[in-house]
Amino acid sequence: MRLHSLSITAFGPFAGTETVDVDAVARDGLFLLWGPTGAGKTTLLDAVVYALYGTVPGARGEEKRLRSDHADAATRTEVSCELTLAGERLLVVRRPEQTRPKKRGAGETTEQARLTVQRWDGAAWEPVSTRIDEGSEYLRVRLGLSAEQFCQVVLLPQGDFARFLRAEPEDRAKLLRTLFDVGRFARAEDWLAAERRAAEETLRTDRERLGRLLDRVAHAADVAVPEELAPELVGAQPGASVNAWVAAVRTRAAGDLTAATAAAEAAAADSARLDAELADARALADRHARRDRARGELARLTAEEEQLGPLRVRADAGRRAEALRDVLETAGRTALAAEAAAAGLEAARAAWAGVADGGEADTLRARELRDEAAAARALVPEADRATALARELTRLGRDVEALAARCEEGARIAAGWPDRVAEAQRRLDAAAAAAARLPGLTAAADAARTALDAATRADRVAADLAAARESAEAARTAWVDARETLVEVRTARLDGMAAELAAGLADGADCPVCGATEHPRPATHTGPRVSADDEERARAVVDAAEERTATARRAVEERERELAVLRERAGELPAAELAALAEQAGAERDRVAALAEGVETARRELAAREAGRDAAAAALAADREELQRRTAEREGRAQALTELTVRLDAARGEDADLPARVRRLTAAAERCEAVLSAEAEELRARAAADTARETAGQRAAAAGFADLLDAADALLDAGELTRLERRLREHDEARSVVAAALADPELTDLPPRPDVAALQQRCAELTARRDEAVAALEQARRCAGALDTLAGEVVSAEVELAERRAWAGRVAGLADLLNGRGANTLRMRLQSFVLAARLEQVAEVASRRLQEMSGGRYTFLHSDAQARHGARGGLGLDVFDEYTGTRRPTKTLSGGESFMASLALALGLADVVTAEAGGIQMDTLFVDEGFGTLDALALDAVMNVLDELRRGGRTVGVISHLEELRTRIPTRLEVVAGRHGSRLAG
Repeated sequence: MRLHSLSITAFGPFAGTETVDVDAVARDGLFLLWGPTGAGKTTLLDAVVYALYGTVPGARGEEKRLRSDHADAATRTEVSCELTLAGERLLVVRRPEQTRPKKRGAGETTEQARLTVQRWDGAAWEPVSTRIDEGSEYLRVRLGLSAEQFCQVVLLPQGDFARFLRAEPEDRAKLLRTLFDVGRFARAEDWLAAERRAAEETLRTDRERLGRLLDRVAHAADVAVPEELAPELVGAQPGASVNAWVAAVRTRAAGDLTAATAAAEAAAADSARLDAELADARALADRHARRDRARGELARLTAEEEQLGPLRVRADAGRRAEALRDVLETAGRTALAAEAAAAGLEAARAAWAGVADGGEADTLRARELRDEAAAARALVPEADRATALARELTRLGRDVEALAARCEEGARIAAGWPDRVAEAQRRLDAAAAAAARLPGLTAAADAARTALDAATRADRVAADLAAARESAEAARTAWVDARETLVEVRTARLDGMAAELAAGLADGADCPVCGATEHPRPATHTGPRVSADDEERARAVVDAAEERTATARRAVEERERELAVLRERAGELPAAELAALAEQAGAERDRVAALAEGVETARRELAAREAGRDAAAAALAADREELQRRTAEREGRAQALTELTVRLDAARGEDADLPARVRRLTAAAERCEAVLSAEAEELRARAAADTARETAGQRAAAAGFADLLDAADALLDAGELTRLERRLREHDEARSVVAAALADPELTDLPPRPDVAALQQRCAELTARRDEAVAALEQARRCAGALDTLAGEVVSAEVELAERRAWAGRVAGLADLLNGRGANTLRMRLQSFVLAARLEQVAEVASRRLQEMSGGRYTFLHSDAQARHGARGGLGLDVFDEYTGTRRPTKTLSGGESFMASLALALGLADVVTAEAGGIQMDTLFVDEGFGTLDALALDAVMNVLDELRRGGRTVGVISHLEELRTRIPTRLEVVAGRHGSRLAG
């Protein structure tokens, strides 16, 4: 990583924009960042860290106050850093989250943080990322260091390594964890601890499982678990077996099963014998009950026999009358029909009497009435046509009146169209004449305007010509004066040429004029000295004046030619008259142009009016033709209506209208025909009634009835005969069934009735004893089966518990070893062991620089001894004093020695961290430590080490406020603090 430039704006104490060209400042490989305390030297390093990681190191990053309090509200806080990473030249620009004034309205708004990363492709910057997460990951991959590692490797911070030098092992471990990735070892410790907890939890679960199995054994066998096998003690120590107790419980359960089996079999035999006796008793009791029920039913049926005698007689008469039902019903229906026909005949004769006018109703009279009604009905459409003709005459009258009015109005409108057409023709002629004059007027107006413009420009050019002539004259005068000056300078130089040549003579050198080597009386200047340069300058002045004179003369000639052309265009009239002529010509052109613009409008208006005139004439002719046609049609309709009215009046007679006559004649014909129909129907119905009555009387006598009325009284309602026969049949069938039941052999000669209740009581008692025996047997079987199953599970659980106990012991021992307990005599955790190895590497690398800075006196030694009061060790650091041959704690070093040791430790730690990160090359290094504790010799030694770093290709920046370093490091960058913020000097 090599830093090229850094730019910060409104960052920390810097109110404005400050830019550091690191390549220019660090061209010698070593530079000093100098300034008073609090000026902001470290802020420049914070800006580098912020640009790359988005944070600042140390406690300064906890407050998140990156924006300068000195900056104005309109300035945005920003850091821009240009550097080379992994062979790529990058430009990183980062802004923090900050507030700014709203663009609209009052108040402030929050501006989100931003990060842009760009890459130089040899010609321009190409974008890499504009997202914070993506850009940060891009930089992290190429840096290969975390923010903490970068701050320790590239920015050796103030006081951190002095504290690291004197720190206790635990404090030293905190810093080393930030620099070296021991996460995988911490995860190994955590994994082992988790495995230990898991093993202990599994062991506890297996012990609880074995305890639960023993509880299930005890519950199945209905015994108590012995105290030595209680849940909190079972499986606690190896060798404590439970098989003996489980075997004893199983043996007792087997004996209980044998006894329960014998008792259940005996109870089942007794219960089966008594069940058979109870079944026989119940069958005999059922036969006694059946015989008693049959005797009672027979007595009841015998008592009902006397009540059924009248019903049997009624049913017999009903069966005989049922055969006559059809003739009886026919006789009744025909009698009613004859009565109805007689009533209908009387009503028809009464209706006919109202319209008959004393005539008789016969077929001939009915036909005459029908014919008259048909003739009147045939004339009904003619009456409708007469009504339609009357309505049409009314409509035609209105149409004739409307057409007459339209013809009158059309004639008036047609008379006015010729004047309107003539007016439109006159406007078109005027517009066409104006359009013909417009080109000439436009040309005249343009010529007048051109002449006026030429006259105006001629006045201006005349004024410019006068000024140009004055300038040309002044230039010519200056040129003449310069020529005179050149002549004077040339004359003066020729006068002093001998002295000029004498000034170049030297003893022993040839004279350029006479060739003599001796020069007894060299000429001297008696006037002003003029050299060749003076003459050349005078000649240059003359040339310049001559060029200016020629330029001024050309300008005068150009303006004279321009003035002649403009006056030719303007003519001889003065400007005022030209302006008046131009205005007059323009007004006339505008007036004629306005008229000419209406040509098309006038032409369209003329065409429209001619079309209107033709349309009005055509409409008037059509209306007049239509009026004649409608008048003739009205007269024809009136004549037809008169003739039709005469015919209809003759056909209507005395009736109000033809429909009324049709209705009257039709009604009379229908009444006449109704009398004829009623007479025929009455005769037919009377004959049918007589025939049906005679037939019914004959069949009734044959069926044994006295007369027709006697047969009708014996006839029963529908369903009543069926109900009587069903009742009598059911009684006879029930008597037969009861008699057959009493004659059954099972119900004859029965033994005495048994005591079924006593037998049921005895059977219930034996059944209860049998159920208890069966339940006891089932319980014994379940207990024995459960104990057999649980015995296998107990054995399996004991085996698994032993395996879990051994595995938990091994895991606990290994976890204690990695956590500095148990067999670990050094009391070092795995992380501390790894960090101790890294610290040993750091001590070895740092010792080489410490020996150089201390003149070979001190060497770092790593110590893995325990700390005070038995605390964990492994991260101790001492120094070996070559002068005394003793090992000393680092706290015994003096101030200057501590600084040298801290710097050596910081450089060594940077080398180890760089190698740990994959050998990343860090070409830029900053040392932010105090050099004030060093004497002159020690400072020389430290500067020699820094020179070695520079010679290795690194750029080393030293941050300090010491005056002595300003004399030792010539390349400096000075930070100046002020009331309104800090800035960079120069």
